[in-house]
Amino acid sequence: MMVLLWIPVLFLCGQMMAVKGDCNRKLENGLFDDLIQMMLKIRGPGHDHLPKRKDFPAFTAYRASTQSLSVKTSVVFDKVWTNNGNGYNPSSGVFTAPMSGLYHFAAVVMSVSSKSLFLRLYHNSAKITSSYITDTGYKTGTFDVVLSLEKGDTVSIKSGHNGQTIYSDGDNYSTFSGNLIAM
Repeated sequence: MMVLLWIPVLFLCGQMMAVKGDCNRKLENGLFDDLIQMMLKIRGPGHDHLPKRKDFPAFTAYRASTQSLSVKTSVVFDKVWTNNGNGYNPSSGVFTAPMSGLYHFAAVVMSVSSKSLFLRLYHNSAKITSSYITDTGYKTGTFDVVLSLEKGDTVSIKSGHNGQTIYSDGDNYSTFSGNLIAM
């Protein structure tokens, strides 16, 4: 019995290349962009506008120090690792959608040792979900939501009570991330 094996190959610039795991970043990015364009063509007209990778809304911000909060004060994740599309404002802690679409948001917040921490995630002025942390020691709470946003809508995390403190230090225990997942 004869068995045929298919080995994946790429034709680039008239040359045949075997696909390896050590592709360079420029080639990888080009292949990714080509794949996205091919998928858009398959989907048909009206679905052919996706932002370029550098403009694709996505952010991850963190706190490297504690923050004291009063009721309805936004948690300010004042340090930024990623802010594609510049939707996140590290001075206010508020994300403003630069384009309409479906967005995923996640956050991890840490309480001060043996103190409770009650936070809420807001879409514009609407309370979406809450996190309540209590007990002894340092504790973490999380947020993980998918929201449909219009251009200009805001998402933030705010204190639910007075006299609370978000804990973080140089190990960056408290983070906030969001990204566009569909248009």
